[in-house]
Amino acid sequence: MLRAIFGEPPRQDTGLLLEANEAIRGYLRTVTRKKGAAPTPQERRYAIWCQSFLRALDEMEQSQYAAVRFGERVKTTFIDRMEREELDDYHRHLYYYNNALIRLFAVLDKLGHFMNERFALKTEKIKSRFSYFTVLRNMHQHKLFTDLEAKLYELKTGYKEPLTRLRNQRNMEIHTINADLLDDLMKAEEAKYGERLRSDTEDVRGNLADLEQGCDVAFRSVTTVFRYLVR
Repeated sequence: MLRAIFGEPPRQDTGLLLEANEAIRGYLRTVTRKKGAAPTPQERRYAIWCQSFLRALDEMEQSQYAAVRFGERVKTTFIDRMEREELDDYHRHLYYYNNALIRLFAVLDKLGHFMNERFALKTEKIKSRFSYFTVLRNMHQHKLFTDLEAKLYELKTGYKEPLTRLRNQRNMEIHTINADLLDDLMKAEEAKYGERLRSDTEDVRGNLADLEQGCDVAFRSVTTVFRYLVR
């Protein structure tokens, strides 16, 4: 969808996205393939959940892609030296980056809630509003589905540093007035004392590298769970 912005053809799924989608569809077939019998309410619920995962992964990947493409167009370090077109691309980059960031953790939390229900983990007894990471902690502490938990825990620890940075940015984006607005206001205050207005262009490449790692762990975690269900 978003590739049309850049005059490109629709995406051909490959790599980790393809693996995740195939894993979801493999499980979807197990809850919809009964012949001559209507699916149970629980099976219909899981089928709808599968469709939701497919859409969520698609939206996350598309947002990440647009963030990368617009980020590639940002070359200038100082905001006041940017031409209007580059400044617009910088703001478009931030829009899609923040969108991808939020969608990344939405995918993980969706996965946590799906696992909690599908495996009857009862994480809500520990914390009423729980995240994917709360679900993993519950599984680890109570030794629930230990083979699956070990694989997911290994993924989480393997991507610990970029995930931590991304979670902090996501929390800033959601829970402060607005992370980008706050940065702009602080830079404006600094400019009063003779400092140049700097963009976040020094961080664009690093942020995008972290985002790629975060999307990778989301794809891999989804694949791991849905393959486990049809093993």
